[in-house]
Amino acid sequence: MAGLQNEIAELLREYQAKTGKLLTLGTVESATGGRVADKITNVPGSSDYYKGSIIAYSNEIKAGIVRVRKQTLKKHGAVSPEAAIEMAKGGRKLLNVDICISDTGIAGPTGATPGKPVGLFYLGLSARGASLSREHRFQGNREENKQQATESALSLLKEYLQELLGKTADDTLEEKHVVTCFLEHGKRILILRRSNRVGTYRRSWAGVSGYLEASDTEQAYTEISQETQLYKKDLKLVKKGEPLEVIDRNLNRKWIVHPFLFHVKAPEKIKIDWEHTEVRWIKPRTLRKLEETWGSGHVTGPISTGSSRSMRTPVRSVGSTNTKSLSPAFSFAKSSTRPSRSSCQNSKGRPLSLSFWAFLSFSDFRLASIFLISFVK
Repeated sequence: MAGLQNEIAELLREYQAKTGKLLTLGTVESATGGRVADKITNVPGSSDYYKGSIIAYSNEIKAGIVRVRKQTLKKHGAVSPEAAIEMAKGGRKLLNVDICISDTGIAGPTGATPGKPVGLFYLGLSARGASLSREHRFQGNREENKQQATESALSLLKEYLQELLGKTADDTLEEKHVVTCFLEHGKRILILRRSNRVGTYRRSWAGVSGYLEASDTEQAYTEISQETQLYKKDLKLVKKGEPLEVIDRNLNRKWIVHPFLFHVKAPEKIKIDWEHTEVRWIKPRTLRKLEETWGSGHVTGPISTGSSRSMRTPVRSVGSTNTKSLSPAFSFAKSSTRPSRSSCQNSKGRPLSLSFWAFLSFSDFRLASIFLISFVK
């Protein structure tokens, strides 16, 4: 963890590159006695973003300078989450910075009180729209406890910056609403292979999908009629799911997906347009063997084609594995991952109906579960 201060500097520069703003930092330290400030200022160029520190070692300085309320100190004590947060808030105002971190604790070997042992530390962080505290209980001597508290304070700052950067990345994504329709007949689900002429996810297996230009239900019927030549009289709406928000980092896009399940009355009427090259009807019961592989972002299952031959149809993984993502058409692609059944349950811990496993064409099993649960209530 020796490089935490350098990682913080890199995160600040990355945030600046994405937003044009360089966030400023300040610290209010008690038990660490300035060690956090020392670590931060060991980075060349830290004067660009680090503005200063207040060593509020005594209660008089905590209350008189940093403006920790006397009532807080009397009721909760100087070593408390409440005091840590007020120290960070007061420091942010006094130092006029975007983010301030604080610490208060009992380094030892003396100073313990009933319920507050040696090694107890509280860290605080204050930023615009955010105030938080974190408790730590260290088991070392005085020197070790102070060192661990310093590293933990830097870790807290790093984690906050990472979260802030992640939110900023989502804010820069282009948002698009799409409908995705799954068509069912005779306990089979229709999947269509996208052609090379479509704009995204070419040659992937998918449901019927398209951009939302009208009400979502009307758009669903429109897409189905355009892509399969099936009309309202040929369909029965079975379920309309809640919209799902999913990210494709490769396209720098946030998809808002509106999912539908339709029953097809006359499948022989299906005629695909230029967007697809072939169709298949899938038996959901053949998806018993499922696997969610968190490391690769793939979900795999053997899909029956209705003949003696079968094909492997895992889900296409798009974007980074840190932010799970999927095709707006919930597309399939190739993989060789072997399956398991470890997570086939709804939010109440009950197994999901296998009649809905055909919808599991996501690269994020968590999102797939949300989608399935929206139909299985």
